[in-house]
Amino acid sequence: MYIDAFLGDLLGAFIEWGFLMAFLFNLAVNINKTDSRVLVLSFIMMISYFTSGFVKLSVYSYLNWFYFDLLTIAVVLSWMYCAKVANFCGTTYILFGLTLNSILMLSIYIDIFIYENKSEWFLWTLYSFGVNTVDVTMILVLLFNKDFLKLHRVVCMNFSKEKVKSFG
Repeated sequence: MYIDAFLGDLLGAFIEWGFLMAFLFNLAVNINKTDSRVLVLSFIMMISYFTSGFVKLSVYSYLNWFYFDLLTIAVVLSWMYCAKVANFCGTTYILFGLTLNSILMLSIYIDIFIYENKSEWFLWTLYSFGVNTVDVTMILVLLFNKDFLKLHRVVCMNFSKEKVKSFG
C-alpha cells in the first residue's frame, strides 16, 4: 500500500509537529541543566524538518528530502565535532534514521523518476511505512532519550573495545 498525497501531507504535518513538540519539551525540561545535547539535537531536527517543507533544493520532492537528510547529517556531525559532543543515544538514532530515510528517498526517486515506474510494488510500501516509522522513532528518542531498540548499545559495542553503558 502506497500512502497517497492527502494522507502523506497529513503525516508530514504530524511529523513536523512531533519534532516541534520534542524541541519544546526538551527546552522546558533542560532549561536549567548543563547537559543540553538532546535539546540542541531536537532543535537541529525541528529546523531541518520545518525548512524542508518550504525551501526547495530540488524540483523533485523525494530528492529535496534526500538533500535535506544529507544536510542534516552533515550539520549533526559538524556539531558533534565542533562542540566535542560524544556519541549518545539521540545522535545514534538520528544519524541512523536519517541515513535510512536518505536511502529510502533516493531509492524511491530513482524508481519513479529515473526508471519511470508508475506501478506500485514492494519498494513503495517499504518507503511509505519505513520513512514514517523511522521519523516517529526519532521523535520518541528525542522525547524520552531511551535506547528502545538497543541500537546505541550495538553501535557502541561494535565501535568500542570496552562495554559502554546505554543512556536509557
